[in-house]
Amino acid sequence: MAVSPLTHHEILELVAPFTRGGRRVDLAASKRSERLLVFQPLEHPEADGTLRETLQLHSFGTGTCQLTRVLTRAAGLQAKLQVMGPDPARLLADVEAILPARQFQEGPGFIVARSYSLEGTPAGLILTSGEVRLSDLTLAMTVSPVRRVAAELTLTATGAANLALPEDLLAVLGWDWARLIGGKEGWKTKLRLRGTAPARTRKAEIALDRAAAHLAQTLREAPHCFHDRLRAARWGVVFRRAIPSLTFLCLLVAVASLAHRGIGRGSELWVLFFHVPTALIALSFCLQELPQYEIPPLPRRRTAPSWRADSIAHLSEPAYRITPS
Repeated sequence: MAVSPLTHHEILELVAPFTRGGRRVDLAASKRSERLLVFQPLEHPEADGTLRETLQLHSFGTGTCQLTRVLTRAAGLQAKLQVMGPDPARLLADVEAILPARQFQEGPGFIVARSYSLEGTPAGLILTSGEVRLSDLTLAMTVSPVRRVAAELTLTATGAANLALPEDLLAVLGWDWARLIGGKEGWKTKLRLRGTAPARTRKAEIALDRAAAHLAQTLREAPHCFHDRLRAARWGVVFRRAIPSLTFLCLLVAVASLAHRGIGRGSELWVLFFHVPTALIALSFCLQELPQYEIPPLPRRRTAPSWRADSIAHLSEPAYRITPS
C-alpha cells in the first residue's frame, strides 16, 4: 500500500521538538514524497578538526519514525546512529544522550568509526557496522543482526597504495578470524561472533579496535617484523587450515595401525586411536571458514623493505595484492 507524502501539518508536528532545540529543517535536502526530513548540519569543534552532525527523520506513516544521526569527520569518515519509535521528541533525546565521541576511536596511525542502532535505553547500543581508516588501507565491518552469523569484513586499498599482504594477516588474531580471500572489490574475511546482541557488540568493538592497532603496526613495520612478532600465531593458522586434511590422514593412519598391529577393541590404545579423528572433526567446527582439504602454505620470513607489491613480487610465499579501489 502506497504511503502519502508528508503534509505541511505533519511536517510542523514532526519538527516541533527539533526547532525547540535550535535545529532547522533543510527543505532542499528533504523528500516529502519519501516522508524524509533532513535537518541542517551542526558543526562540533574537535581537537583534530570539525565533526559535522546531520539528522534525518523518516516518518513511515504508520505512527513509527526512524531518526538517523550521521557524523562526518575529515576525509568523509562517517558514523551513524539509528533509533526507532513513535515519539520524535523521545528519539531526539535518546540520540543526543549518546556523545559523538562515543562513536569514534583514534590511535597511532588509525581512526575507527562505529555505527549503531539504539534499542531501548541509551545503554542499548547495538553495533551494525564499523570502519577503520589507515594511511593505505580501509577495513570495513558489517555486523549481522542475526545471531550466530559471522561479521563480514572487507579490506580495500586507499590512495596510491598497491600492497601485497599475507592471507593470514588477520587470522593471526585468533580462532574467530578467517584468512583473507581476494576479489574484485578488495579482500574479504569473517569474524565469528557469539552470544546475545549486546555480547556480540562488545566483542565486535574489541575486535575492531584490536584489528585497527594490529594493521597499523603491521603496515608501519617492515614485513619481516610481522613474521618475527607473530611466528607462533602464523603456525597456529597453518594448523587450523590443516585440520580437515589431518582428520582424513588420521583416519587412514588409525585404520591401518589397528589392522596391522591387531589391536583389540578393549585395549586403551584402540580407544585412543578411535577418538583422535573425532577430536579433529570437533575442532573443525570451531573454524570460522568452511573446512577444505589443502596443504596450507608455510609462513615465511620476508626480507622485502616494505609491503609494496613491487618489492615482494619475487617471494615464494603467497602474497595477495590489494590495489586501490
